Amino acid sequence: MYTALRYFDVPTRMVVFHGENHELSRSGKPQSRIKRLEEIVSWFTKYLKEE
Repeated sequence: MYTALRYFDVPTRMVVFHGENHELSRSGKPQSRIKRLEEIVSWFTKYLKEE
């Protein structure tokens, strides 16, 4: 997803959660799971809001 967004010049950034793996959304540390969701919601709010 990150690579595709960058390819199409969509503003994005990669957020790395040290000590976590691809199971972050299901079995990660609670604070990491919350931060992940905050990052996702923030991006959608900024770039996909209705005009």
